[in-house]
Amino acid sequence: MAFSNLYQTIDVHLEENKGVMNTEMKQKLGETKKPKKVRKSRDPNDEDLDVDEMIHEENPYGDFYVNEEPLHDVAISNLGKTIEEKSGNEDDGFKKEYATLLYGEKYPCDVAKLPVNIPKNRFKTTFPYDHSRVVLADKRADYINANYIDGITEEKMYIATQGPKQNTVADFWWMIWQENVEQVVMLTNLMEGSKWKCVQYWPNLQTSMDCGSFSIHSIEEKQYAFYIVRKFTVTNKKCKDDRRTITQYHYTAWPDHGIPEPLCLLLFHDHVTRTQNGIHTGPVLVHCSAGIGRTGTYIAIDAFSEGRKTQNKINIAEYIKKMRRNRMNMVQTYEQYKTIFLTLLELFRAPPAVLSATEFLQKNLTEMSSKPANSSALKKELQRLLAVRPQYTEKDYKVTSQFHDPSASIHPLDKYVLFLTSNVPNRGSYINAISVPSFTNQNAFIITNYPTQGDTVDFLRLITDYDSGVVVCMEPLYNVESASKWLPTTARIKQFNDKAWSVEITEPLNGLEENNSKTVTHILGLVSFARNTETDGPIVVMSRDGAALCGVFCAVYNLIQQLKMDEEIDVFSAVRLLQTRRPELCSTMREYQLLNETLQSFITSHMGENIYYNQ
Repeated sequence: MAFSNLYQTIDVHLEENKGVMNTEMKQKLGETKKPKKVRKSRDPNDEDLDVDEMIHEENPYGDFYVNEEPLHDVAISNLGKTIEEKSGNEDDGFKKEYATLLYGEKYPCDVAKLPVNIPKNRFKTTFPYDHSRVVLADKRADYINANYIDGITEEKMYIATQGPKQNTVADFWWMIWQENVEQVVMLTNLMEGSKWKCVQYWPNLQTSMDCGSFSIHSIEEKQYAFYIVRKFTVTNKKCKDDRRTITQYHYTAWPDHGIPEPLCLLLFHDHVTRTQNGIHTGPVLVHCSAGIGRTGTYIAIDAFSEGRKTQNKINIAEYIKKMRRNRMNMVQTYEQYKTIFLTLLELFRAPPAVLSATEFLQKNLTEMSSKPANSSALKKELQRLLAVRPQYTEKDYKVTSQFHDPSASIHPLDKYVLFLTSNVPNRGSYINAISVPSFTNQNAFIITNYPTQGDTVDFLRLITDYDSGVVVCMEPLYNVESASKWLPTTARIKQFNDKAWSVEITEPLNGLEENNSKTVTHILGLVSFARNTETDGPIVVMSRDGAALCGVFCAVYNLIQQLKMDEEIDVFSAVRLLQTRRPELCSTMREYQLLNETLQSFITSHMGENIYYNQ
């Protein structure tokens, strides 16, 4: 399909220069402020301490709260209300409940403390219990820092282990082979901050490595916005016909100091579970750095997701106690404890539901044919989407409240607002712009509104500060009064070093009007242009209020990526993820229907073509 006559592209040359936001302004905006820690931890400079796997050594509520009394079950239908109650008074309910869980070394770890095994432990105080440790058979040295973890009802569903060290990589692969592991879940980056968390125990794509008794070859690697999926073939050198496929799911977006976004973690977990083989031959191996904090968090989420169809109640605290009977200190902070609640709430309210292209077309044709539209299945789906979108309050918009912006009807959330870093006299660092992910890139888009005449320079700074080479406008620029102020042939920002900067701006030639048959074609044209334009930086997407049609564009872009990469599509989850960044995106029936119509048009127009390829 040819789109060249449906939109126009404008080359704009800017003069680029880089600057740094001054520390005083950062502090004023609260950017450098650190969250208060409830538990005192050891010296973060201690080489034995993993900052994200803090060993908590004292209970801020005193010994009164440390007990083995069972905590009450929570009805799944009441989970949202329970979270709201526990979150009051700065998460006091979560803090107190978490403090009741016994921690520390409660069972013998004698094997781990043998002099010969001490070098195999990543941390000086995190050991596997003797009674539940994974014993490496048929080896002179049978030790590895790993434990079996039971599920809600089944035994040994998981192996929790530390991130491999250089001297334990061979043992790690031996354990995978011995235990018939097919899925490895990795929850740490190799390096975070200035600390190494794990060695790279796998070969790079399309290369091989020998590791003890095994040869590992990397056959596939897919990059998603928040994680990477790698596939390896592992061959036993003693019997070369004995070969297995192992899949590693590497979550890359767990913050250095903090917790992941529950919905992102849920979508990652969903990818792991729906790509499992039908028959479980072995446990799922889960590791982070120490193999207790993030590892325990993920295992708890998975354990409860497994039983959600047959159980109407959950007891997260009691399950953590159960995990800790097999491996010390599983789930290490109250924030991780709360993350389990939040992620399960996202799962129970609206589990991800992927469809093939054919299934989507069948579903969509049925919904589109429903009359009247307001009572259609699509309308009900949108109502469900709006019911589960985040409910933000004034405290989530503190940065915006410091700036008087009468022209803006929609404001950026503190969590996702972008700051301008270049120094321009008499201009601040604030701009009404947010970062939004694509299906494959965590920072693929910047969504913003058209600048007013007085804010033109800030828009140009946004483009150069974030290395953006593509701007997508969601309406013809002849309809935008301020366009002449920020769309000159050349513009210059005065500073230290001037450098030519090329920007391509694309716009629809006609307005994207409701019930206009050409609107779908116009949107596909804009998406096609953006997808086929080479740029290393984010794509800037603009509308009058920074929301109208921006969500439709981003969702179509992301879902086409999903279709091409994984041969499946999940419209509901794609929009849901956008709405965590800006609740107004794709929030009207008109836009949600337009999104579905555009995807339907894309799929039907490509029927018979090979649309499934990695891109």
